[in-house]
Amino acid sequence: MDGRDSKKAGRQVFRPHGVLAAVMGAAGLLWLGVLLYLLRFDSVPLETFLSALFFVLFFGVSVTYYARTRIVVDAGGMTYRGMVRTRRFSFADIRKVEVLPGLVTVYAVRVNRGLVHFTSFFSHHQRLARILVERSGLAPMRA
Repeated sequence: MDGRDSKKAGRQVFRPHGVLAAVMGAAGLLWLGVLLYLLRFDSVPLETFLSALFFVLFFGVSVTYYARTRIVVDAGGMTYRGMVRTRRFSFADIRKVEVLPGLVTVYAVRVNRGLVHFTSFFSHHQRLARILVERSGLAPMRA
């Protein structure tokens, strides 16, 4: 579920758009094919193999990021699950929600113990930002 209420006490889950993981997976498979194709030749420079291997790894990490990352908002606060670790914050921990507009909008959520960010690549990202501002008791700033 992306940004929709689940049946567990108003729990909402926000994830990056699923198409992003699919596109990164397709690109990774393409580069894996290129790498395997290069193995058929004898005189391919090492740098060429390393370049293809780099792209296979890059797109593999990207797929993992987009498939694993999510933000869960429930009555007690938010849980950010990234590629490597999971962090839990209460709404009282949120000090500021900054919106950095651009080609890709970045939302920087400043909490007592650091920073959490998400982008407009998340489904229902504006709704997520609004929920975090409202439930943390922050006043929206007008430009």
